[in-house]
Amino acid sequence: MTYSVFKSIKVINPATSLNDVSDVVVENNKIIAIVKNFKQEDLDDKRPITSYDCSGLVMSPGIIDIRVNIGKTENLILTQKIAAENGITSMVILPNQTPKLNNPSIIDHIQRQSENSSLPKVWVYGAATKDDQSLEMCELGLMSEMGAIGFTNGNKSIKNSLVLRRVMSYAAMINRPIIQHAEDEDLSGLNQASTTSIKGEMNEGEISTRLGLIGIPSCAEVIMIERDIRLAKLTGVHYHVAHVSTRDGIDVIRKAKKDGVKISCDTAPPYFTLNETKLLSYDTAFKLSPPLRSEDDRLAVIEGIQDGTIDAIASDHRARSKDTKIQPFSAASIGASGIETLFLVTMELVNKKIISIDKAISLLTVNPANILNLEIPSLDQNKNATFIIFDENIPSKIDKNNLKMSPTPFNGRKSFGKILGTFINGQPSFIHNDLKVKAEK
Repeated sequence: MTYSVFKSIKVINPATSLNDVSDVVVENNKIIAIVKNFKQEDLDDKRPITSYDCSGLVMSPGIIDIRVNIGKTENLILTQKIAAENGITSMVILPNQTPKLNNPSIIDHIQRQSENSSLPKVWVYGAATKDDQSLEMCELGLMSEMGAIGFTNGNKSIKNSLVLRRVMSYAAMINRPIIQHAEDEDLSGLNQASTTSIKGEMNEGEISTRLGLIGIPSCAEVIMIERDIRLAKLTGVHYHVAHVSTRDGIDVIRKAKKDGVKISCDTAPPYFTLNETKLLSYDTAFKLSPPLRSEDDRLAVIEGIQDGTIDAIASDHRARSKDTKIQPFSAASIGASGIETLFLVTMELVNKKIISIDKAISLLTVNPANILNLEIPSLDQNKNATFIIFDENIPSKIDKNNLKMSPTPFNGRKSFGKILGTFINGQPSFIHNDLKVKAEK
């Protein structure tokens, strides 16, 4: 085995509040030293050393993406590989897959299928109920034993209040969070059991009226959150709101945190970078769930990120086939790819001086781990050597033709930042040519 030395690299480690230029020494799968002015003679033996000149580069813990749709289980390994190329070292997949992740055996199968020490770690949410409209709770305890780290109905809300209370009570007993897609689907016209044929297509407001598209009222989000908070208080469960997108929803979560409710939330890049005016083009890449909201809502999401109300940023990855997106807007599928743009779009918050780079890294790494009770990623002596290396200053532009998954709502968007290397258990899962040329053996 050899040593790897990353020389003169800025180490950002939110777990210890470290932000300093150092030399990082890796042996096998462990970090054995973070020192100034490393010298080869400091090592006890004379094994070969691969040394990287990392001047001007940054090392941080790898991204933990807590909201990934893979669609079908056969897409899992491909998704892992693409995730590694984009700085993601762990990801949590939603139960809305084929087959649905609603029983212990399929969760065990996913865990076994994804085991690869050189690819991102895969965690799994178990389905809360047997199917989206079911009143029957899944076997939460057995799924937890097989590795489920939380329970959710993924892209659908848990609608029935009594069922949700039971799910929350059981989840609280086994110390697992409930993750909710907060949307009153009856109000949004999205419930398949609804007697109306009206289905919401975008945020309700002046823009939807001008476009002749069916609006989804923004209050559909906060109504669900307010109900769920009362049930969370009743049961004592850790309640997590996924991809929060409205000012009212954020305000309610902020108040609940002050009141001592065990609540957390995340958002996704579209909700702090885009607003409903993007729909004026009828481009189906912008047809998302939750829908793109008003500019005031977008600004509220940024405020929530700044003041800590929003705990994490997730990709909300939901790749769609081109065939389902070239339909007329009303018939087109909902969702967009996110794992290839998560890092770069989050870096916009840093480039625009909205938040510090330390906070951005926390939102993508330490905070997601805290939410889901995972081991806190840390760059420290004797810790696992799983990290990313990136250039925070290099200009980048998102080009949909260069992405491996589609669609993207960020085509043509410019920012600064580029992933150059993803190391998992001390080994390069992905290494860009720009980093390879910096290596000397």
